[in-house]
Amino acid sequence: MTHDDYMLILGSNVYADQAYMVSYQTDIKTGDRTNLFTLENSDGNLTLTTEIRDENSELIAKIDRNELTQINKNFDVQGEIETENGITLTKRENGDVIFNAKITEDGYVAVSGVFYVGGKKIHITDRTVEINDTPRQTINGVNVHDTFFVGNYDITITDDGLKF
Repeated sequence: MTHDDYMLILGSNVYADQAYMVSYQTDIKTGDRTNLFTLENSDGNLTLTTEIRDENSELIAKIDRNELTQINKNFDVQGEIETENGITLTKRENGDVIFNAKITEDGYVAVSGVFYVGGKKIHITDRTVEINDTPRQTINGVNVHDTFFVGNYDITITDDGLKF
């Protein structure tokens, strides 16, 4: 499925733009951030770039513009972002899904996964964003759910919620 206007579903809200950079703010004082994933609409195709690490900061998998460039031997990756089930990273020992990015039937991008950054566990689904198992549903300090945002390609997850 090729498309020029994919929209990102993230934590019960929808974001419409040509590129999405989702980061976690590791230091509120300096504003330092760590990129979790980037999605880009390029020539009618959707490209994903991400590094997924475990709770010990060990690299599990690296995907650069949809190409798997590195993977830990204890994990498997199946699929492609533009196929029905998307691209899925699982643990070999038990089949637990660590990360999934797929395009829904109606052209939305749904990203879910567990990211470990700055000593925090960030769990993203298409309905919630949690840090250390605590929901962070506010956007720029306001409780916002099921809302559509345009022109916010730089989405930052903070300990207080999302901001852009």
